[in-house]
Formats: sequence, C-alpha cells, structure tokens
Amino acid sequence: MSVCLVSGAQAVLPPFEDDADISVFIAKQGRGRAQQGMDVYGRYIFSLEDGGHVNVYDFRKADPVPVAGFELASSAKDNHANNAEFGLEKKKGASFPLLYISIGKVGCELEWTCYVESITRKHGKWSSELAQTIILDHCEGWEEAGYTAIFGSPSWLVDREGGCLWTFSAIRRTTPQITPDPTTNLYVATKFRIPKLSEGPVVHFGATDILAQVTFPSDIGFTQAGCMRDGLIYYCFGVGNRSDTRPAGLRVYDTATGKVVARYNLKETVLQEPEDVFIKDGWIYLNGNTPSKGSIVPNIYRISMPKHTEK
Repeated sequence: MSVCLVSGAQAVLPPFEDDADISVFIAKQGRGRAQQGMDVYGRYIFSLEDGGHVNVYDFRKADPVPVAGFELASSAKDNHANNAEFGLEKKKGASFPLLYISIGKVGCELEWTCYVESITRKHGKWSSELAQTIILDHCEGWEEAGYTAIFGSPSWLVDREGGCLWTFSAIRRTTPQITPDPTTNLYVATKFRIPKLSEGPVVHFGATDILAQVTFPSDIGFTQAGCMRDGLIYYCFGVGNRSDTRPAGLRVYDTATGKVVARYNLKETVLQEPEDVFIKDGWIYLNGNTPSKGSIVPNIYRISMPKHTEK
C-alpha cells in the first residue's frame, strides 16, 4: 500500500479567472426531473436526472434535443445521480466503458454507494445494466490509520490518466446550516484502486484500501460534483445566481500539492445551479440544473480552461 498524506494548508489563494470565456453550449430540451451528473464519451453527452434517467445529446452537433433517453439500472427514488464518470474497463458486449454513478443524497441508505453501470446501444435502443456496486464502509478506522474522516456523501471521481478512483467530500457537510463559514471546513480527496469487474458484483472499500489522501483548504461551500484530469480535480459549487451566500463557482484542486490552483466566480454567468463538469478538447463543460421557476432552460455551459493556474 502506498500512503501519501498531503496537508491542505494554504495562506494565499489564486486570483479568480475573471477573463474566462463562458458561453452557453447547449440549451437542453427533453429534460424532466432535476439535472445532475454528466459526462461525455466520443460524440455523446450523457446528462443524468435525479432518480436515474439519462438524456443523451450529440456533442458534435450541440443539438438541444436529446438523441435518446433511457433509465439507469440503478434508477430509484434515492439515487440522486449526482455525479457520472466514465471509467477504463468495458464489459464484454457493451458499447461504452463502465459509468460510475455517485448517489449524492445525504442521509439515505445509499449515501456511501457508487453504482457501476454498463451501457449498450444496439439497433437504436439504449439500455444499462448494473455491473458492480462499490460501497465505502463509512470512515471506520480512518483516523486510527492516520487519515482524515469525511462527513459522508462521497463523490466518486475517475482519474483515467492515473488509473485510479478518488472520493471527494469534506470534514463537515457544506450547507450554510451546518457550516456557515466555508473557510472553517476542509475538502478531502481519498485515493483507491479502480476495482475490476472480476472482483465481483459488490466491492467494499475500507481504511486498508486507501492508497493516498489529500486535504484542501475551503473557500466556498455547497458542493455539487466534478471530474478529474491529469491529477487535478475540477469541481463546481453553489446554486447559480439565486444566492449571495451560495454563489455558483468552480474550483480546481491539485492532488499532488493539496493546493487550490484555480478559482472561477460564476454568479453572473451560470444562471442555474451548477451540477457537474467534464473536460473535452481543452474546454470545461458544466451542467446546469432545471430551474425551480422562471423561463431559463437548463444549459450546458462551455468554460475556458484556467489561465492563472498556480503551482
């Protein structure tokens, strides 16, 4: 086991990406429930809804009308489908690599669970089957082993370049009611292997499975979801432009140094609650939620990569 503990102590945060290029990429139609996790593979964007429905959009055409829709095999009331991440392994006969689904619903029985789905597209019909279930055994034994415990609701991130799986959470829940001052919190990224399908239908991760852990300083609350690229975690926060205390934002975290290396203030540009991000062709794509009221549709935004990244 390789153990690496990186402290999140950081006195100076990087400047905001005030000159970032931000625009609407797709004004999504065909939505129903709340928009949540999102990822891309090839020409298709997979946009998940609360409960486990998936709308598929054509990335190349940027068409607002979905080309398909289907239910996850793990579709259920408590499956918030908060994050979606394509992995590396592909199940035999599948059309896409395995898709890792974070539940993202605090307090429910599935809170610590990651569903691994295998998606098939055949003769124009899309379907998904449950290939594996990964369960984080809460934080039993973490502190005794020298690690930082999290409050719960881990977001499962696939580091495709590094070939590993990370969970991202915090030491306390990031809502204003629990943590009114975000700077008193810490975000925690914990590294695990990506289990092979050959390990069986259910895999449990405990303290002895941790490969590394990094803690990051917190300057923003109300976590949503994110993705990884080249050891960096791209993560979105807030509720759009509806709140001064929970503004929409994006942060980039370096798992090698424990530093916040880039910050975006999205309050004036991302009008909906930001839900998840993916990176493709040198751009960040952010999934906006279905507004609770008003005429604004749930957009997918295109955002330029950081120019002021600090190492």
